[in-house]
Amino acid sequence: MNEFQEEVVDILKNKAAELFGVDAESLSAETSFVDDLHCKSVNIVQFASALEDEYEVEVPYMQLNKCKTFADAAKFVDDALSM
Repeated sequence: MNEFQEEVVDILKNKAAELFGVDAESLSAETSFVDDLHCKSVNIVQFASALEDEYEVEVPYMQLNKCKTFADAAKFVDDALSM
C-alpha cells in the first residue's frame, strides 16, 4: 500500500469512528465495511461523501460499495485519481 492509500485508509477510519462510535485506532486497512462495521448502503454513501469532500472528486458509491475492505477502497480511490 502506498502513502496515498494509507491516507485514504486514515480518512475511512476516522469517518467510521464518527459514524459508528468506534475507536479509529482499532480499525485497519483490513477492516471490512460489512463484516466488521455492518455498513448499509447509506453508510457507504457517507464514506463516499467524505472522500469526495477530501479530494474534490466524484466517488461513485455503487463502485465503492463493491470494495470489501478499507484497503480495497483506498486502491479504488487511488486508481480513480490516477486516471
